[in-house]
Amino acid sequence: MTLSLALAFFLAATLGADAASGKPKTKPRAGQLAQTVTVSGECTRLVQAGRPVGGCKNILVNTNYGTGVSGYWFMTGNSIVSFAGGGARRLEQASDHVIQSIERVFLADTTNIVREEDATVETAIGFCRFGDVTKRGSTIECVAHTRAGLYEGAFVTDGNPPKLDTFQIGP
Repeated sequence: MTLSLALAFFLAATLGADAASGKPKTKPRAGQLAQTVTVSGECTRLVQAGRPVGGCKNILVNTNYGTGVSGYWFMTGNSIVSFAGGGARRLEQASDHVIQSIERVFLADTTNIVREEDATVETAIGFCRFGDVTKRGSTIECVAHTRAGLYEGAFVTDGNPPKLDTFQIGP
């Protein structure tokens, strides 16, 4: 399965979940918009359930859903770890320093995913911290604690302009 098809399944799975704890899950609606921001640079750390993971790709995807949820995707050749949280739980400490609350961690094995239900979700307590992604050396760091253990991702941007995409979910 190609990575783009796996991303589409994973997108559908994460779009359908409202990351704010205690709220009912929101189903994707036809016509709902999602936006992705892809930045290039170097993935410096990826930890899944307390175990370091090698092979982290040198791109990071931030997805903003019409439900208000933001996700930060760290990818390897065969997996995706997404840290997700409601956009209302965001603290801007300065014009170039933001902290985003994280309530869920999504995991997908992109080599075996065939349905959106194949992606797993864990309730989490954590944050993502980031600055101006257009600046070389800007850091994006996510840390979340789940029942399975600690999840971490760290990424340093190379200063190249981010790639922005907006697309419509459904027919």
